[in-house]
Parts: sequence; C-alpha cells; structure tokens
Amino acid sequence: MSLLRHALRLVLGAAVALASILAHRTAFPFGLLLALATSFAVPWWLARSRHPRTATTYAVGWLAVLALGVAGRPEGDFVLAGDVRGYTLMAAGFVMVLVGIVSLTGGRGRSA
Repeated sequence: MSLLRHALRLVLGAAVALASILAHRTAFPFGLLLALATSFAVPWWLARSRHPRTATTYAVGWLAVLALGVAGRPEGDFVLAGDVRGYTLMAAGFVMVLVGIVSLTGGRGRSA
C-alpha cells in the first residue's frame, strides 16, 4: 500500500507540474500565480496528512517534469522561455527542492 501511495503522489506531482508549465504563460500574471499556488498547496496539504513523507515523492515528480521542460529538445525547442515567467517557474523548482528535503523528516502530521 505504501508503494502505491508513493506512486500516486509521483504521478500527481508530474500532473501538477505539467499543468503549471502549460498555465504559467496564460493570462499573465494570473496563470503564473495559479501555477505557483497549486504547485505549493499540494505539498503543503500532503505534509499535514497522515503520511507527510509523500510530499517528497510529489516534489520528485514535479521536479522531473520541470527538468524535462527545461532540458528542451535537440532541435532547439524549449518549453520554458528565458523571460520573467519562465525564470519564476524555474526558481519555484529550487523552492520545490527545499520542500522535498524538509518533507523527508516526516514532520508531525496532523495535530491531535
């Protein structure tokens, strides 16, 4: 059951990152704000659940998709542009690394 829980959080992180990459350029600044709010609301919720370490798995899935978007393709295509919006989403990746590291400790979960 634990493996399934982590697999689902990995897929959730990947899905949220993909949605964030797609939405961050729409209706500036609301698309970017929505992408950032969603990206960090989910691990905040997971860190306060009964299984707080799944927030780390979520962060790994989110970062994997972001890394694929930043890497681009051999033809020179890219997903994240070198502008304020793209750099903001890339900076969110650094914050997501911190979220993953902090979530490794397990936290306290829900208060009784």
